[in-house]
Amino acid sequence: MTRVFCFGGAHADRTARCHSAFLPGASNPVTVTATLGGAALNTAFNLKRLGNDVQLISVVGVDGEGAAVVQAVKDVGLAVQGLVRRPDQATANYTAILDDTGNLVAGLADMAIYESASPAELRKAVAGLGTMPKRGDFVFFDANLPSAVLENLTGFYQSEGLFLAAAAVSPAKVGRLSKLLGNMNFLFCSRAELAALAQVAASDEAALRQAGGDLSAEHGISVFMTQGAEGLIHFAEGMALDYPAPSAQVVDVNGAGDAFAGGTLHALMTGASAGDAIAFGQATAGLTLATRGSTASGLTAEKVSRRIAR
Repeated sequence: MTRVFCFGGAHADRTARCHSAFLPGASNPVTVTATLGGAALNTAFNLKRLGNDVQLISVVGVDGEGAAVVQAVKDVGLAVQGLVRRPDQATANYTAILDDTGNLVAGLADMAIYESASPAELRKAVAGLGTMPKRGDFVFFDANLPSAVLENLTGFYQSEGLFLAAAAVSPAKVGRLSKLLGNMNFLFCSRAELAALAQVAASDEAALRQAGGDLSAEHGISVFMTQGAEGLIHFAEGMALDYPAPSAQVVDVNGAGDAFAGGTLHALMTGASAGDAIAFGQATAGLTLATRGSTASGLTAEKVSRRIAR
């Protein structure tokens, strides 16, 4: 079985959902829920529930939220040896503010612990798992990690003949991947993230399509640009293919992009075509959109397949 090693964010997620339409600059009544998140954690959990052999490598604090991450990793059936624990730093956290329809108004991220991560300690954590990546395996990175760490790890694993995928995480962090695209096989990003990476306006459709096509052609990378209810664009070999968004019940958008990445990677690892992999990823995201929290605890490959077939 192909294995996946997921490097990056594993942290506390809080979601504040407005009871009515969001009013900027005003006090908004909300309901706050707490769960766990991070692109690497969410993607690893999704891949595990879809039946894959997955490892998660991240950095957490020795605090209550770090303990919650460790327990959740155990509960989903992943090894905890890939988690570096720091007694001198707090576990990262992310707060999503949603409007009354479940769409994101703002995201607030305290990710300082990741900035001090080093390639040596993360590779030591991989060694502690007792299973090393080998040719043909997949490695997934998210841009929560510092540029120097990403450069070191992607260069090393690309030279070892592994398939590399990355999640942009945010417009503020996607630039960390700009010099690494030649090492990558797959990039998962939103419209705003691709615009930031290419330094074009997200509202400039022609420029954005040109930029996505150019990136895919120049670096030989497959770029999946999600656009929420507007579907997604897949850039490959300089071409852009549009995929409409399937109908979905939106309860919480948090984690939907990570679910798409996990579902798409799962299908690609089974030998699916890009189009079939995208359909599987969209169906995985659809099940997550209908769930409160950043992952769907009852997710299975069978449920995803049934959603595609309906």
